[in-house]
Amino acid sequence: MHSPAAKHNSADMAKLQRLASYASLSVASILIIAKFWAWVSTDSVSILSSLVDSFLDMLASSITVIAIYFSLMPADSEHRFGHGKSEGLAALMQAIIVTTSAIYVFKEAVLRILDPQPVQNPAGGIAVMALSIALTFALLTFQKHVTKVTGSIAIAADSVHYRSDLLINLSVVVAVFVTGWINLPLLDPLVGIGIGCYILWNTYEIAVGALDVLLDRELPEEERNRIYEIAVAHPKVLGFHDLRTRSSGSKLFIQFHLELDPATPLLRAHKILDEVEDSVRNAYPRCEIIVHPDPLGFEEMRDGFEPYESQ
Repeated sequence: MHSPAAKHNSADMAKLQRLASYASLSVASILIIAKFWAWVSTDSVSILSSLVDSFLDMLASSITVIAIYFSLMPADSEHRFGHGKSEGLAALMQAIIVTTSAIYVFKEAVLRILDPQPVQNPAGGIAVMALSIALTFALLTFQKHVTKVTGSIAIAADSVHYRSDLLINLSVVVAVFVTGWINLPLLDPLVGIGIGCYILWNTYEIAVGALDVLLDRELPEEERNRIYEIAVAHPKVLGFHDLRTRSSGSKLFIQFHLELDPATPLLRAHKILDEVEDSVRNAYPRCEIIVHPDPLGFEEMRDGFEPYESQ
C-alpha cells in the first residue's frame, strides 16, 4: 500500500478517480463496438473471447463508476468511517465477473477444438485488435498514475483486468494472423484457453485485494514499520505499542498507543500527540489517526502480536 502523494489534495484525487472510472467505461464501450464487428467479420473464437471480456469489462467499469461515486461521499451520521469499503465490494464483484468471462471463453474454445473453423478476414480482425491494444495501453498508463496518487483499490482492480486485456489482445493478434494466413485452425481456440487461464490468474489478485479491504487487513509490514519510526522519532515519546491499521478505499485508519513520562502535564501530553499525528499525516495525507497516551511503565493488557520489526 503506497500512500498518496502529499502534494495532491482531496479534491484533486477525487477528480482523478472519477476521471479514471469514466475513461475505463468509455474505452470498454468503444472496444465492444469494434470487436463485435471484428468477430462477425472473422468468426474467430479468440476474438469472440476478447469481445466477451470487453462486455464484462464494461459491466465491471460501470460498477467501478458507482463504487467511486459512493466511496467519495463524505462520512455521515450513519457511516462515521465514510463509504470507502464500497471500493472493496466493487473489486470483489469484478472478480466474479472476470471469472464468469473465463468460464465462457473455456466453453467456446473447447467447442472450436471439437469443430475447427477457419478465420475469415484476418486483416480486419488484426486492425481492430491493434486499436484495442492502443486504447488499452493508454488507459493503463492513466490508471497507473491515478492509483499511485489516490491509492484507490477500485481503480487498481480495474487496472488488473485491463492489464490482462492487453495480453489478451496481443495473443489474439498472433492467433488470428497464424490461423488466417498459415492455416492452423487449432491455434485460435488454444489461444482462447490460454486467455481464460490468464484471466483466472488475475481474478485471484483482484479478489485477494478486495477481501483485504473488506476484512480490515493490516497495512504491509514496511508501512507499519514506517509509522512506528515516525512516531518514536519524537524526543518525548518513550514507548510505542498496540498499532492497528486498515484501509477503506483510498483512506487509511491508523491507531496506536504512545508511552510518555508519567510526570508530563495533560496539556503538554496533548501537544506531543498532536505533533506525532502531524508527522504521520504528512507521510499519509488521507488518513485518520487515533493516538492514546500511556504513562511509561504502566501495566496494561496489550496486543498479543508485534506488527513491527523494531519491537
